[in-house]
Amino acid sequence: MERMEVQRDVRSAIAIAYELSRHEHVQHREHVSQALGELKDELARIEAKLGGERIHEVTAEGLPPVLEQIEGLVEDAGPVVGDQIKTLMQSVQRIARELDPGQPGQ
Repeated sequence: MERMEVQRDVRSAIAIAYELSRHEHVQHREHVSQALGELKDELARIEAKLGGERIHEVTAEGLPPVLEQIEGLVEDAGPVVGDQIKTLMQSVQRIARELDPGQPGQ
């Protein structure tokens, strides 16, 4: 996948993570909101490097711990939002594989 496509996908994931985080905040599920916010922040760090001179520094190594944390909270979000979070997580895992194709288990 080309850099521009990966960057576009990262931007989309940032927007979705933000919206889901806001929704969970409104629902007073701060622990879920905070975890989604951390995912958004990690994706933003990746996106900033993808779009600049530091592209050689891009790595997905910060994503697995955040995804693991979110995975443990999906059920707290309820069935509808939980499914949306699961879909986001699948997309982020695919992005991580694109960024670090040689890494096992991503």
